[in-house]
Amino acid sequence: MTYPLGVDIGTTYTAAALWREGRVQTVPLGNRANAVPSVLFLRDEGSFLVGEAAVRRGITDPDKQAREFKRRMGDDVPILVGGRGFTAQQLTGEVLKWSLARVAELQGGQPNHVVLTHPAAWGEFRKNLLVQSAMQAGLREVGLLPEPVAAATWYAAQERIEPGSLIGIYDFGGGTFDASVVRKTATGVEIYGEAGGDDSIGGIDFDHALFRHIGAHAGVDVAQLDFTDPVVSSAMAQLFSSVVEAKEALSADVEVVVPVVLPGVSRQVLVTRAEFEDLIKQRVLGTVGVFGQVVRRAGVDPAKLHGVLLVGGSSRIPLVRKLLSDELGIRVALDAHPKYTVSLGAAIAAAPRAAGIRSSGGFAPPARPAAPPPHPLYNPAGSRPMAPPPAYQPGQRSQPAFPAPPGPGQRSMGTITPPGQPAPAVSEKVDLARSGLTGVTDIRTVLKQMQPLEPVTMTPPPRTGDQFAEVRTRDAKGKGRGRLIALAVVLVIAAVVAGLIIFVMNQGSNELGPQQNQQNQPEGVVGLPAVGKITLTGQPLVIPPNGTDEMRAVTGRQNGDVVAVGFSQNRQPRAWLSKGGREDFVPVPVGEDGQGLMLDVTPIGSTLVAVGWSGTGQKKRAAVWTSPDGSKWDLLPQQGDFNPNSGFKELTAVTAGRDNSLLAIGRDDRNDRNDGDAAVYMSTDGNTWNLVATTGLSGTGPQDVEKVTKTADGSYMAVGTVLQGAKRGPGIWTSKDGVKWELSPYLPEGAPALRGVARLTDGTMMVCGSVGSGQPPPASCWTLTKDQKWERWNVGSAQGSPRVVFLNGMFPVEGNQAVIVGLGQSGTENATDAAMWLGTFGPRGSS
Repeated sequence: MTYPLGVDIGTTYTAAALWREGRVQTVPLGNRANAVPSVLFLRDEGSFLVGEAAVRRGITDPDKQAREFKRRMGDDVPILVGGRGFTAQQLTGEVLKWSLARVAELQGGQPNHVVLTHPAAWGEFRKNLLVQSAMQAGLREVGLLPEPVAAATWYAAQERIEPGSLIGIYDFGGGTFDASVVRKTATGVEIYGEAGGDDSIGGIDFDHALFRHIGAHAGVDVAQLDFTDPVVSSAMAQLFSSVVEAKEALSADVEVVVPVVLPGVSRQVLVTRAEFEDLIKQRVLGTVGVFGQVVRRAGVDPAKLHGVLLVGGSSRIPLVRKLLSDELGIRVALDAHPKYTVSLGAAIAAAPRAAGIRSSGGFAPPARPAAPPPHPLYNPAGSRPMAPPPAYQPGQRSQPAFPAPPGPGQRSMGTITPPGQPAPAVSEKVDLARSGLTGVTDIRTVLKQMQPLEPVTMTPPPRTGDQFAEVRTRDAKGKGRGRLIALAVVLVIAAVVAGLIIFVMNQGSNELGPQQNQQNQPEGVVGLPAVGKITLTGQPLVIPPNGTDEMRAVTGRQNGDVVAVGFSQNRQPRAWLSKGGREDFVPVPVGEDGQGLMLDVTPIGSTLVAVGWSGTGQKKRAAVWTSPDGSKWDLLPQQGDFNPNSGFKELTAVTAGRDNSLLAIGRDDRNDRNDGDAAVYMSTDGNTWNLVATTGLSGTGPQDVEKVTKTADGSYMAVGTVLQGAKRGPGIWTSKDGVKWELSPYLPEGAPALRGVARLTDGTMMVCGSVGSGQPPPASCWTLTKDQKWERWNVGSAQGSPRVVFLNGMFPVEGNQAVIVGLGQSGTENATDAAMWLGTFGPRGSS
């Protein structure tokens, strides 16, 4: 007997549930719990351990462990595990592959339909990465379902909800926060309005905050501990586990004692709920504020919601419920199964597709499909292909047996069980017709000519043939949308297999969705007026050296030479030189120390200075390169704060300052290891750098600076991202002296991702980046008017020029033009590489 399956791969935990004979049940993936940690451990022979085993092995060998990678879905920086680079979708595919094999082992057969859940705020780009994970796990088709829809489906199965009712979903999990409004329809649940949230905040952040608090009270200087000592590593892992347990205990108790046992330290620290709430209150308030904004943007008064469903383990913190009630005056519904809500709802949502619906509202059993051949990737251990499980026979269960459902009126709470005993399943009988859940709500993606993805490497895999996807929607109204999604899936999957589009925006940037820019057609952004257009004319790709590279910054010399810096796909620093600005860019030698990125460049007198980071793994450090003429770059040796042990990991922006000096900005984790602050360094010669005590560049959440430059009056302007509520948004900082910085209240419309800033030859300030959704997101630039308003310019490529993937940096030249660099894609060769364009400003009104 086959069954539909719902799988929720969360940032910290993975859970699965199935539908069988009118009942939804969780699947005990772990030995002691239904959910397992979303953790991987890379073994020496190249296979992965998953879940509890991966957590245990990672205690003594943390470099081979991967966790919290869902936050990195779509990130352009590879995740290093055991010295190898992996993408988040590849790691997710390993977790899914293991989960499917575990379920098939327990149930005596494979599911006939699998639904994967995802945050509602994910655009088509990241959803398609999830499809790639499904391909890696060996699935031939998969259904995609937004997490709030899944959670509300489970809620609707437990409580009678009238069609038209609006429900708020406050989903605060281990790694992310998501807010949305859903509407109950006659046959199911659908998203209402626009979802929001923040991928950079979750319960793990509270774990780290409490860990630092307890360490400080125990007098432990974590930075001085030798983590290469297995005794220290094991003791720290045990301490962190105790901290997590303490956090969870404070949801039920008002105080807890945490034992701190480390080499040379043995004491107990008392933590009260009030202390813990003081540590997290501002972050929780931020999520409440974002939730209120999402509800109001949907045109709904929060107080008029049918209720707010709290989902995710972090929503169990009593402060969350209190602040939601105090700030918004809403009715809060606390779900009994924080780790399983989404997977349970996904299994219920999968039931109508897997079972034929009679006209009476009942269900006819589906025709039994031919059993698909076992796929070699169904392998719970990861070491060898698993033998196909025996066919399921009515009246028989595989061993270990699936727990019997509880009796009428009883509900299994999914509690942790003693060692050696299987975890009890959460099991509920659900009447789909009575609950109004008979409609199909997941988006089905059929993968044709599916080829197993090879193990992850740092270079694009060879092309093994096109892979096509077909997406079907649930009704005629969705046909057009289904075709668009199908086209997006085809384009993205084919691009990934060919290794074409490598780089994506970092975590926290605007969401990426279906591609909207077309070759030779500057693309506007709906709802945002433009004052003119910038036409990009560039040389055809590919720019040497071979392989995919990305240009991140560009500058010029007095003799007319143009210099660009960036990095390669496998994180090697890159630099290019164009003699006189007329010849093609050619690569030049760059000093390196392992991996590294060159992120910005500026001239100072006759010298060129570039900044970024260098090193590998724990040896990563902030880096500075110098060059007399751009033809060869020397990496400065480790000095001062620019060493692996300082906690200062990278410089991201640099500009020539006053009095022939240099000002550089980077990420500083020393005072805020979780989010980091921006730190400023100054130098008079590019060789010796001193930290500057600044104001305005630190605080709650991230302050990440991408670029900095001087304004016409000698002040500084920097662009990047900053925490807005509980979500990253654009940030523009200004400073008269490089010491006192202020966030500008004047920002371009549309919550853009700002990547570059420059002063044009007439003194006008211009910023460039992207805005809105799309894959890639539409490129845009803005100029600042005298009354402090940002005017937007459409950006498009000229005939035969590379299409824009990202605009990263610019350098103004005479004649109302600018040299702009970034990542581009050719329309004829279908290749992606570093790109340089000459941007020409069209007349106002030409957009």
